[in-house]
This record gives sequence, C-alpha cells and structure tokens, in this order.
Amino acid sequence: MVLFLLLLDNQSDEAEFLSELYHANYRLIYGTALKVLRHPQDAEDAVQTVMLKLIQKTHLLRTLNGNKLASYLVISTRNTAISLYRQNKARNQRQEELVIEVVPADVRTGPEEQVLSQEKMECLLAAIDRLPPRERDSLMLRYMQGLNDSEIADTLGIAIVSARALLSKGRKKLREMLKEGGR
Repeated sequence: MVLFLLLLDNQSDEAEFLSELYHANYRLIYGTALKVLRHPQDAEDAVQTVMLKLIQKTHLLRTLNGNKLASYLVISTRNTAISLYRQNKARNQRQEELVIEVVPADVRTGPEEQVLSQEKMECLLAAIDRLPPRERDSLMLRYMQGLNDSEIADTLGIAIVSARALLSKGRKKLREMLKEGGR
C-alpha cells in the first residue's frame, strides 16, 4: 500500500481517497488476483500494480458507487493479473530455452559422427554470419535469446510486421545458403 501512496504525497485528497479504497477493497482485489495467479507474492504484485494504475483513474472512481466500483476493481484486477501471468509465463519460457544443457557425447556415437556433427554446426554458424546484419540479428534474437515477434520488433526498433518479414527472409536465405553448400 505504501508504494502507491508515496506517489500521491502532495495530493492528500487523492491519497486519502485511494487509501480508503484500498483498505475497503483489499480482500476483493487480492482474492481476484490470487485466483488468476495462484501465488501469494504474485497476487500482491498485482494488487500494487492495480493500485498504481488506479491513481490515474481517481476522477472515474469517485463517480462509481457500490457495485459498479467493485465490478470495476474486479475487472481491472483480473486484467492486470492475466497480463502479469502472461509476462511471467513468457519470461519463464525464455529462461527455460536459454538453459544450456551440457550433454556428454554419446558413447555409441563414434568419432566420425561427432566430427560430422561439428562440421554441420560450423557450416550453419558460418551461413548465419553471412546473412545481412538485420536478418542475422532477428534470427539470433529469436533462436538464441528466445524472443517473440513483438520483443524482436521492440529490440530492433521496427514494426512487428517488419520483424516477421526479417525472420522469414533470414530463414529463407539461410536455407538457400545451406542448400548451395550441399548441407
């Protein structure tokens, strides 16, 4: 609760209104967030995020009465919790993809197969290096860092459609280069 009230330090009327709103509806907001997120700390984060968002909506909140206010709080909390859930899920997936497992060479694999596998990897990396910089960067962001189209677009400072086009062009050029190389 203290976090969002610190932002309203010089606006005592709004701080008092939001403080009363928080205390009167904490259980409702927290319970709604907990139903979506199923983790107490994540639910508390959602409550803080909702309250920070509500600072900008005090003029609207003052016009709502009883049930309408409760409905507004539930909907805002649910949407915020869903958004946090998606962000957490995406972050967890990226982290899982980035975990590099060190697997010892299979004892059944002979030295010839290991050398061929290493040559294929070197060929692939060389082909990626020959791609135009933006296409190479988009492919590296996707497959090495696990970013989605939106995150790639943000990182490269381009539209999502452009990021998808770069990925498509990069994959196509990479396939062509590998076919030319006989791989």
